[in-house]
Amino acid sequence: MTATDTTTVITVVFNADFYYARSAADVAGLVRMIVEEPPGRVCTVYAWDRPCLSFREAGGPAYPTGRLRVSTSPATGWGAINYWDHGTPDGRVVDSFNPDGDEQAPVLPLDTDGADFPASAALPLDQVREAIAEYCRTGVRPTCVQWQPGKWT
Repeated sequence: MTATDTTTVITVVFNADFYYARSAADVAGLVRMIVEEPPGRVCTVYAWDRPCLSFREAGGPAYPTGRLRVSTSPATGWGAINYWDHGTPDGRVVDSFNPDGDEQAPVLPLDTDGADFPASAALPLDQVREAIAEYCRTGVRPTCVQWQPGKWT
């Protein structure tokens, strides 16, 4: 599955706002939005064979088994990622891991309900961008970053 296939749809959800991309150019635009000008501090990214639907839409809600949750802070240059796919054999939830984590990394929200990522999950935004782009291309957990056990929210 790749973002250039017409059968793959990338859905990005910020709060209750849904953004969709089918072409490589549209995916690049969504990745840029998440990293450079996010409309919120946390979003969820899905790669699926159709658009995800909210509970407000006919036939919704509809989501795939896996997702990438992303928190970015363009002002500080940091971000963090949470990945989960309950359709995989181990179904593990993992957070990004920065073995060279900087004590100056900001607190990044894991969700909009007050849970935060551990400081060790903070990555420079270039790494976050690369991981989101990889997920959009493959639909599976990115291999370009390291991972640590995470928590479900």
